[in-house]
Amino acid sequence: MEPSRHLEILHTVASALSRSLDVEEVLRTALAALTHVTGHEISSLHLVAADGSTLQLRGDRGLSERLRGVNRALPIGEGLIGHVAASGQTLTLTAVTESPLLFAAARDAVAADGIRGFVCVPIRAQGRILGTLSLGRQVPEPFTPAEVQLLEATADQIGVALDNARLYSELRRQLEELKRTQAQLIHAEKLAAVGELAAGVAHEINNPLTTILGEVQLLAMSAPSEEVRDRLRVIAEESARAAGIVQNLLLFARVYPPQRTLCVVADQIKRVLGLKAYQFQLDNVRVVPDFAPAPPVWADDNQVQQVLLNLVQNAHQAMRAARGRGVLTVRVRPAEGAVRVEVLDDGPGIPPEHLPRIFDPFYTTKPPGEGSGLGLSVSYGIVSEHGGRLWAENRPEGGAAFHLELPIAGPAPSSAPPRELPLPSRPLHVLLVEDERRVADVLASLLKSLGHTADVAIGGRDGLARVGAGAYDVVFVDLKMPEMDGREFWAALEVRAAPLARRTIFMTGNPRSPEAQAIEAEGAPVLGKPFTLKELAAVVRTAAQR
Repeated sequence: MEPSRHLEILHTVASALSRSLDVEEVLRTALAALTHVTGHEISSLHLVAADGSTLQLRGDRGLSERLRGVNRALPIGEGLIGHVAASGQTLTLTAVTESPLLFAAARDAVAADGIRGFVCVPIRAQGRILGTLSLGRQVPEPFTPAEVQLLEATADQIGVALDNARLYSELRRQLEELKRTQAQLIHAEKLAAVGELAAGVAHEINNPLTTILGEVQLLAMSAPSEEVRDRLRVIAEESARAAGIVQNLLLFARVYPPQRTLCVVADQIKRVLGLKAYQFQLDNVRVVPDFAPAPPVWADDNQVQQVLLNLVQNAHQAMRAARGRGVLTVRVRPAEGAVRVEVLDDGPGIPPEHLPRIFDPFYTTKPPGEGSGLGLSVSYGIVSEHGGRLWAENRPEGGAAFHLELPIAGPAPSSAPPRELPLPSRPLHVLLVEDERRVADVLASLLKSLGHTADVAIGGRDGLARVGAGAYDVVFVDLKMPEMDGREFWAALEVRAAPLARRTIFMTGNPRSPEAQAIEAEGAPVLGKPFTLKELAAVVRTAAQR
């Protein structure tokens, strides 16, 4: 072959390869260009498989169905093509059927197709063997050195193109991962913003709920009939339900510092199911709770709820995507030294090839935009940090099962029940520092029903003025108020060395906030809004003993 023709072929192949960075397109283009410009009847291209031990046929021209079948998967180191992939040396044959390296199964197919000449060269990139490129011919003329050199040069170009395609694919994968990470960060920022919004909403919603619940309790004391009391009881229960929804939103929207306490897992599941109740109803998902008595665990209840919410949502999405309905079963059982939770769905189950990776970060089988691939991995980390276990499997009857185990808490230091504080020996004179008049008025009426008297101060500055003008046994102060908040009011009392500072009760619509937690850590009682008459009486007893 003339050098000019050699260069023309190389140029044609290089131009074809340079037009794409897609691996399949590169392979298809390389074979088409090579067979077209050289005129050879038969060609094949194999690449090393992911297992590193076999060669996969990725493209061919002119192979018969029989020959294609024996070439589809070849072990590296065996046969003509496998020998080239293992040795990295070019192999040229003039009578291919006589080679001892040829597979017996391939010998008959090669003879039937009338293939005489054969040349196979390795495809390299960055010092690695990526695969092989082979040509066959049915004419008796042998491959010339120039033709072999052309094939080797072409294989080198294919190797460079494949490596570029690999780098491009890896870059694209990293870019997608970066986009997912960026989306997760944006989601985290939005979640933080939702948390701030929820904290404000909690204050605005829990104040009127406090008024409603307080007025209902006052009305119930003088209700003329059992029917009226029943109706008032419904209002009270629904008000408490609304308050519970607000608290759940606060727990899930904000990120609180981990704080491990005695945690009843069944209670956390009930909160999660309550939060999802409306969505279950819309999607026709029937929930089957199955809670056996189980000891408490030593855990951060907010993190436990996060794990349970992830598991429940995962099951919900699987059933909704498969059938638009389903049955969700949630079980709690005592286990040996632990409490076990089972979240069972009747959806399509988890494909076996995905099971080993479902807890990997950023791994998701959901369509783009429907899952970040972080929910299960975060849950796995939380459970592991608590010394527990989390695993998944497919149910024999269909659907997926997630199993969660958390170690039970050790025995309590004392089994004696907490001592109930005695009632105050005399009526108390209480100061109520609150920025909303209706909340203050209903609180004053509830205290009156307990036998105490109360004065109302609207805001912190008015409260300080009343402290200086009168004698009080206990003070209630709202944590969030304009101009002077509850913490600032308390600090002013401490500066004055007023004994009332030790008998200050804080009120807040978000008792899990960092501010409320810090106040409790300093020993001051915190009363969450809205509250019942029983809770109010208990906190007054506590403050009166200080």
